[in-house]
Amino acid sequence: MIRKRYIGLLLGVSGIMASCSSTSGVSEGDRLYTGISKIDYANYEKTRHFTTTREEVEAALACQPNGAFLGSSYHRIPFPYRLWIWNAFHDGDDDLSRWITKNFGKPPVLISWVNPALRASVARSVLRNHGYFLGDVSFHVDQAKNPKKAKLGYAVSMGPLFTIDTLTYEGFPHEADSLIHATMGEAKVKAGDPFEVAALDAERTRISALFRNYGYFYYQPGYTSYLADTLSRGGKVDLRMRMLDDLPEKARHKWYIGNVDLELRKQFMETLNDTIRRRRLTVHFNGRKSPIRPRVILRDLKLRPGRLYSYDQYLESSNKIVSGGIFSSVDFQFTPRDSSATCDTLDLRLNCIFDRPYDFYVETNYTGRTSGRMGPGLVIGLTKRNAFHGGEKLDINLRGSYEWQTGNNLSGSGDKINSYEYGGDISLELPRLFLPILRHHRFNTTPTTLIKASSDVINRASFFKRHVVSGELSYTFQTSETSMHQFTPLVLQYDYMSSHTAKFDSIMQTSPYLQVTMGDHLVPKMRYSYIYTSPVKFRNPIWWQTTVSEAANILSLGYMLFGDRWGEKNKQMFKNPYAQFFKIETELRKTWQLNAHDQLVGHISGGAIWAYGNSSAAPWNEQFYVGGANSIRAFTVRSIGPGSYQAHQNTTSYLDQTGDIKLLCNLEYRPRLFGNLYGALFLDAGNVWTMHKDDSRPNGNFRLKSFLKEMALGTGVGLRYNLDFFVIRVDWGVGLHVPDRNGFYNVRSFKDSQSLHLAIGYPF
Repeated sequence: MIRKRYIGLLLGVSGIMASCSSTSGVSEGDRLYTGISKIDYANYEKTRHFTTTREEVEAALACQPNGAFLGSSYHRIPFPYRLWIWNAFHDGDDDLSRWITKNFGKPPVLISWVNPALRASVARSVLRNHGYFLGDVSFHVDQAKNPKKAKLGYAVSMGPLFTIDTLTYEGFPHEADSLIHATMGEAKVKAGDPFEVAALDAERTRISALFRNYGYFYYQPGYTSYLADTLSRGGKVDLRMRMLDDLPEKARHKWYIGNVDLELRKQFMETLNDTIRRRRLTVHFNGRKSPIRPRVILRDLKLRPGRLYSYDQYLESSNKIVSGGIFSSVDFQFTPRDSSATCDTLDLRLNCIFDRPYDFYVETNYTGRTSGRMGPGLVIGLTKRNAFHGGEKLDINLRGSYEWQTGNNLSGSGDKINSYEYGGDISLELPRLFLPILRHHRFNTTPTTLIKASSDVINRASFFKRHVVSGELSYTFQTSETSMHQFTPLVLQYDYMSSHTAKFDSIMQTSPYLQVTMGDHLVPKMRYSYIYTSPVKFRNPIWWQTTVSEAANILSLGYMLFGDRWGEKNKQMFKNPYAQFFKIETELRKTWQLNAHDQLVGHISGGAIWAYGNSSAAPWNEQFYVGGANSIRAFTVRSIGPGSYQAHQNTTSYLDQTGDIKLLCNLEYRPRLFGNLYGALFLDAGNVWTMHKDDSRPNGNFRLKSFLKEMALGTGVGLRYNLDFFVIRVDWGVGLHVPDRNGFYNVRSFKDSQSLHLAIGYPF
């Protein structure tokens, strides 16, 4: 009987939701809040400061109604289904009703809960904090046709903006006063600036950091206060910053670093029994020798015995030691040498707890298409931290994927492809730069040198088996909080065909393009990447990466010195022709944080590759392609393009559907459904094109007048389950537009336009 009742409840959900009133849960005397009707602004001058203040005012007034559209306080969807579910089940006293209410329902947002009077009061405080001391915020309730529903409207009168007229510093000792005046160009508060609390706090923090960088370890921002005169001049503020009279004695003088004790633990409460002493440095550990060479840590530790304490050096030391990835916890403890009034020495105890020595990881993905390729992929890897007791990181991984496709060829007969790839790589990451030019440069985090070797085998059943062997040397260094650089002065990559079939040979004979791109190549390459990441404090951050690479240009210049022409073809290195090209790629990601849990993410990437000199086309592995779990998810990898070119054989499309130019755009809405389960609604567009006309791939070259029509378009929905350390993702993509046919919605059938992807991690 209980099971029947539950089944009946579930089957009746849709009917209950459709018939349930949105206001059935509204108590007498209250009303359902349906959003903000408008916010009117008056008495203001449109400036950048006004725009910033308005954003904070609107954040204070914002409140999402039931069924908010993309987190908006103004618009909502016509079917607030979570409210309907709550109304239908919240009174139930059984476990199923409580579970449905908790995970799928949402209680009504009432006018009394929104509390517009309180929000208006908070908005008035925002105005005052930004210098609009005479500003005011009021509200009114806009009654809807339904007496139990209402919207809210707000009126904001900004009033005059108060600005800084003068700022003087009083009561500081002579040396501290000299530091302040020597750095006035860095002051956060200047004459003419708006009088706002955030700037005043920033200046107090600057003064504190300035003093602490010159040895005043115990000085804090709270040891200064402001006196403001807002009445002497209309709209102008005379400001004075004063040091407190009852400042603690410890904060009045400079401090120096004394003895340094370095504690190396494998577990938090481990007792250390062995030591190494070198002058004023003592290393504590367990075992016959230190688990890591002390100089590895001392190289990143800028606070040395006998030196003046510096807050910036403390931050730099902490960032570098932590960023090395060797330790799970790093704790700096500064203790006065003694309790005397004349003591000016801080002994430093640095407690470092090692992270796990080994990491074993497994990555999987699965791609499926109702009428195309499908198959699983697997990566298995092992990472050894502090591999040779110098902070090194050794990584070894094996990877493989299998793919099969069933479909029809032009003759209408059935055909089948079974393909696989496998390979592995080994890399050693060293926590320093072996680069003479930047050897003594100071970086924000510990720079690294990477030495890597890899090998891959690509097998296409009935066609070919191809090997890719490569080795590289790379440097990674971070010059600021937001900027990272990766420089690879040398990559040697060798692509060669180990076997091929007669069927593949017949295809090659009809395509000069494939003859060039699929041939054996040696690729001596150089690469540079710049990566920008917004500061952590940004609510809507961006991430941008641009990579520039070239192959064999320096080598070709060397050949020219010995008489070979630049444009001469088939020059060789190690008895193999080498590839020559220039390549640029860029990628931008923008995240809009709509509320505490929902995000809207935009992504765009593009690139171009020019082959010249010794090459008439870039190697196949270097060319661009679209489609797949991280690209246009309605289509499989290498199933689109170039341009409006239509592959003549479905089973060989992955061979020639690459290009010299790429453009990819993605937009994805990620709402939280419940718990750690998130949804996704996405729109993908993109294609690749050839740089020049190619008779073997007609209509594949880039043309400005037609490139919009040649953008493949797909949409879809997905689920993401966030396990904190990784994300499991399922995406169902549906094609809307393909480049090789006329019209907007031009897929052959809905059934043939679907793809299913199971993967680890976000697509971008």
